[in-house]
This record gives sequence, C-alpha cells and structure tokens, in this order.
Amino acid sequence: MISGRDVLYIASIDWTFQWQGPQELAVRLGAAGNRVVYLENTGIRSPRLSEAGRVARRLDAWAGAWLKGGARLVAPNVHLCSPLVLPPFGPPWRRAINRRQLAAQLRLALRGLDFRPSLIWTYLPTDTAADLIATFDGPGTAVVYYCVADFRHYAPRPDQLEESERAVARRSDVVFVSLDRLAARFPGANIHVFPFGVDLDTFESAPPHPELAALPRPLIGYVGALERAIDLDLMIALARARPAWSWVYIGTVGRDLGTLPTLPNVKVLGPRPHRDLPALIQQFDVAIVPYAHNRFTETVVPTKINEYLAMGKPVVSSDLPSVQAFQARHQVLEVAPPEAGAFLAAIERALASPGDLATLRRRREVATEADWSARFAQMSALVEQVWTKKS
Repeated sequence: MISGRDVLYIASIDWTFQWQGPQELAVRLGAAGNRVVYLENTGIRSPRLSEAGRVARRLDAWAGAWLKGGARLVAPNVHLCSPLVLPPFGPPWRRAINRRQLAAQLRLALRGLDFRPSLIWTYLPTDTAADLIATFDGPGTAVVYYCVADFRHYAPRPDQLEESERAVARRSDVVFVSLDRLAARFPGANIHVFPFGVDLDTFESAPPHPELAALPRPLIGYVGALERAIDLDLMIALARARPAWSWVYIGTVGRDLGTLPTLPNVKVLGPRPHRDLPALIQQFDVAIVPYAHNRFTETVVPTKINEYLAMGKPVVSSDLPSVQAFQARHQVLEVAPPEAGAFLAAIERALASPGDLATLRRRREVATEADWSARFAQMSALVEQVWTKKS
C-alpha cells in the first residue's frame, strides 16, 4: 500500500463537486499515511456563462487558501489547492502564462507544507497538466495518468488535446483507464483497466431518509450530476407517462432542466452530502441511470450502478456500451434504450423483481467486485513497482 509519500494530485473535478473517484482516492491516499495536495480542476475548456457560480466559488476558495499559505486541509492529510488559471489550449502566450503562474501558486502551497512530490497523479491530459507534470517530475518520482473519459469530446481543440494527452501518457509510468475501449488510445503504455468503484462501508443498509418518506409510491430515483450525460427528454417523458409515481433526482445541476422541475411528481433535490446518499437511496423502489446516447456517454462508466447495487436496489439503465458489457457479465440489471416506452417497461419489470434476501445479496455481491478498498490496493501495488524499478 502506498504510504509515507507526498502526492501531487491533479484532479478533473472540484473538491465540492458530486463525489466521485477523484475525491474517493484522494481520501484513501490520505488515510493510508500519504500527504496529498488536491489541485482542483484547471479545466478542459473555457467556462460557460452558466458556470459563473463555479468561477465565483473558485475565486473565494483561492482567496481563502491564499491567506493560509496556498492550501487548506479538507480531509485527513488532504490539502486543497484552488488555483487561478487561464483556460487550456490557447495561444502560446496563454500557455506560457499558465505555466509560470500555476507553478508559482503551487510552489507557494508546497513550500508552506514542506511538500516534495514523489507521486504525481493526474486525471487531466491538458497542456496545463502536461506542463505541470514536467515542472514537478524528477528522479524517483512516479507519474500516474488515470484516464476516465475521452476528453476529445470536451475540448475546443481536439487535435491539441490529443497532442497533450500523448505527452502526458509518454511521461506516465502507469496509465489507468476506466474502460477497455480507452486503452486503445495508449499503445505501448503500462496500462491497466480500473473502472470507478464503490465504498462498500458507506453504501450499505441505512435508515430511510425522512426527506422522501411522504412521497407517493413507487419512488424512482437517480443520484448523480445532472449534466450533458442525462437524457432530459426521456426524464420528462417518463414523469408525464406515470404521473402517480414519484421521480426524484439528487445531484449537482449543471444544465438547464427545462420543465422537469415544474412537474408535480418530480423532485429535483440538488446535491446532498455523500454520507446522506445511502439513506436517500434506501427510499428508492427502483434506481435509474437515464443517460442519453451521445458522444459524452460513449466512454462513461456509471459509478452509481454499483452504489445502487450495494444498497440492494433494482437498477434500470440506458444501454450504454459500458452498461451492456456489465450486464453481459453479471445479468443483474434491467437495460433499455433511452426511449420512454422501453425504459418504462424496464422499470415495471424492476418493480416486479423479487425482493427476497437472496436477490439483495446477489446485487451486493456484484457491487463487492468494485470495492474501492481492493482496487486501491491493486493500484498501489502497480505504483510501488515503479519506485522499485527506479530505485
């Protein structure tokens, strides 16, 4: 197990965003006795007007951290650094400014902690991340790139993204990917497939959350970011087709949801603390993943499926490539195209599925294969091999 290391952690999401693999692994690295500087998302593209709130929060976080030496403690051994940077993939002058200013902000934080990175772990393949890695890499330092999406679909200049991603992969001693099909992007790399996992200690039977107790049944629920992956038309059509059912959506809202929140049988609760999710999911009669077929979901591996299963819930998901592969292996889901009739039929089958102890155990057993504890141990062993070879 990785321990006693200083880890520079270049995250693809902000610390307070919907809890996902980046926060989970950062906390586990800290709990294992490493010191982690969690560098909040430096971006793939320029922020939209709808993201003004996020920009304002970043400014506030940067100002607060600056007064404390450039970083603040957010979890045991995990220090948050919220840098101010220009968007990546701009003209050479902008990249040069980013390279100098980001390095200066980070050095301030590291100096205050007497922090010397021996592990650089990045989720971002941008030119900003590539320059940062080049600045802080050195003899005896291990570099990990964890590729969890095809970021070409998010970047304003896919050609520049591909170039910088190749640079990041070449510099990386280990490349982790969340999906088999992403591995083909890195020929010759020391590559290993690790989909995002589930914290089994968190997602287990919990007392029902009172916030949902009074809603009419059945209660169909979703936990996750409400962004580009979701099929909004599908979600509206489902709620209109079954007005007597309750439809609950929990998570960060990152897009205009149109008429969805105005429907009388729909509750859009917004984000909730990670620790509260088991009690909320406990109230679901069926848990859903209503994702669209688009370029953003081609390489998505919905982490929430294992969280739902760990809670023993029947699950209905859109037939994404990763979901179809998961179902072919486990036969534990209802899978349907993102079309109202087919998706409703799948939900009705899930509602009629057995609720006996054996069925609940089977779902939990499938989720156990994605236990973060086991995956973190496997990742640690692969990184430790790098230090062994370099010593």
